Amino acid sequence: MREPKVLLTPPYRLLYNDYEYVIGGLREDFFAEMLTSASIEFHYLKSTRGSKTPDFLVRDKQGSIVLEVGGKGKGRSQFKGINVNRKIILSHGGEIDDIRRPLFLLGYLY
Repeated sequence: MREPKVLLTPPYRLLYNDYEYVIGGLREDFFAEMLTSASIEFHYLKSTRGSKTPDFLVRDKQGSIVLEVGGKGKGRSQFKGINVNRKIILSHGGEIDDIRRPLFLLGYLY
C-alpha cells in the first residue's frame, strides 16, 4: 500500500491558537502554497506591522498584479496609494465583482 500524498503542509498555526485568530494567516498560506505549486513567482509586500498595504505582488507578461488576500470585509482601502493597473482582492467567500474573486479558485492552478 502506498502512502497518501500530502498536497498542503499541515497548518501548524492551529496547534496552539484558535481558528478565528489564525484564519488570515491560513488564507495567505493557502495563496502561497497554490502559487508555489503552480511555479508562479510572487513577492510578499508587507513591511511594517499594522500598515494598510496589499499582501502580494505577481508579475506576468502583461505587467504587475497586486493582490490582497482576506475575508468578506476586505475593501479597496488596502490599495490606497498603489500605482498598479491590476488589483485583485481574493476573498474567503463566493463574491465576484470588478475587483473581488473567490480565494478557492487558486486551487485550480495546480
